Amino acid sequence: MPPAARRCARAVIEYDGTNFAGSQRQPNARTVQGILEESLNRLTGERTRVRLAGRTDAGVHATGQVAAFCLSGEGRFGWAELQRRLNAILPPDLAVRSMRSAPADFDPRRDARWRIYRYRIRTAGSRRPAERHRTLEITDRLDVTAMRAAAARLEGERDFAALGSDAHGRTVRHVSQVRIVARGSEVTVVVTANAFLRRMVRSIVALLLEAGRGRLAPDDVTGLLDAGGRALDGRAAPARGLTLERVIYGNTKRHTREQET
Repeated sequence: MPPAARRCARAVIEYDGTNFAGSQRQPNARTVQGILEESLNRLTGERTRVRLAGRTDAGVHATGQVAAFCLSGEGRFGWAELQRRLNAILPPDLAVRSMRSAPADFDPRRDARWRIYRYRIRTAGSRRPAERHRTLEITDRLDVTAMRAAAARLEGERDFAALGSDAHGRTVRHVSQVRIVARGSEVTVVVTANAFLRRMVRSIVALLLEAGRGRLAPDDVTGLLDAGGRALDGRAAPARGLTLERVIYGNTKRHTREQET
């Protein structure tokens, strides 16, 4: 069917990644893309391919993942009705937050300007059982000042091969901002970049945790990135604390700043 005969959508989706093997479709595994495609096909009777703005690993959550797909021009439902019906059959750990029309050439991954990830850490032995699947709980107290000093050395455009991998070997990324927000016993790391390597955000958090525990001097971060090989022997923070919070499109470079306490 020619492109002009199709109608395309852009959707914002949210999911609890605890029981997903990641976002991208995989053989014999429960994935976000797989569940979305199966549910759309069930409703529309079409073979629909869903594209996502970013790949999230097993256990990683999202509140602002962006998905795109196209349907035939003779679709039975408008976007609002399709969203309602889709949410009625999706499992409890996956939902469509919004859905609207998009150009046929919209690519949620290539058209994205910035991606924002948030990592939540609960410190000093504080526990919140209802949030245990989305927060890393540790017994340590963290030096937030040291973490912020280390975070400042991660900002800018550089080769981040020490903190992640890319299937095509392209490891240069632009990290616009790394913020550390402290409120009571919760410390949150918010990272904004044009794109991320696999495991990059969790590797950043692992570095910052070492700085917060006093095991890594902030001034040593640059040397670790430039040394070659994987920093901290490839260690990364657990997936459960990480959430893809927002994908930004358009020409703006403004990011909402949270008050740091």
